[in-house]
Amino acid sequence: MKAKTIVEASDISELKSLGSYLDVKNHLEEELGNKLGVTSWKSFFEKIQDLKDIIANNKEYLLTICSQKTFKESKNEVSIILKLEMKSKNLTELNLKIKSMISIFCSAVFDPYEYYEETKFRKFQNSSKLEGIDIEIPDKNTTLESVLAKYKR
Repeated sequence: MKAKTIVEASDISELKSLGSYLDVKNHLEEELGNKLGVTSWKSFFEKIQDLKDIIANNKEYLLTICSQKTFKESKNEVSIILKLEMKSKNLTELNLKIKSMISIFCSAVFDPYEYYEETKFRKFQNSSKLEGIDIEIPDKNTTLESVLAKYKR
C-alpha cells in the first residue's frame, strides 16, 4: 500500500477498502514520519482532505520556510500551518518531512504548456549542438528570443 493511494481515496468507504483503520493510519503516519492525531475513519479522512488543501495552498512557503528562519521558529510555524505537532530533531529532518508531505499530498496536474516551457531551452540547446553551436544558458530569466538574437548569423 502506498501513501498516495491512501491520500487519493475519494471517500471513507474507499479508505476502509484499503485495510484496517490502524494499518492504513499507521502506514500513512510512517510514510510522513509524523503522527496525524486522528482517532476514527471520519477524522482520518477529514485530516487528509485538510492537509491536501493546506499543503496545496502553502506549498511555496513551506518549501522556503526552513531557509528563512531558525529551526525552532520553522518547526512552530509549520506546525501551526499544517495543524499538526511536527516531530523533528533538526532543520534537515524538518525539511525532509515537509518535502515528503508535499510529494504525498500535492497531486501534480500535468500541464502541457508548463512542461513545454520547462523543456524548451534544454531541447533547443541539444538541437543546437547538432549544428555545432554550443549554447550556454546562464539563468532561468533568459528568454529563448535573446539567445536566438545572440547567435543569429
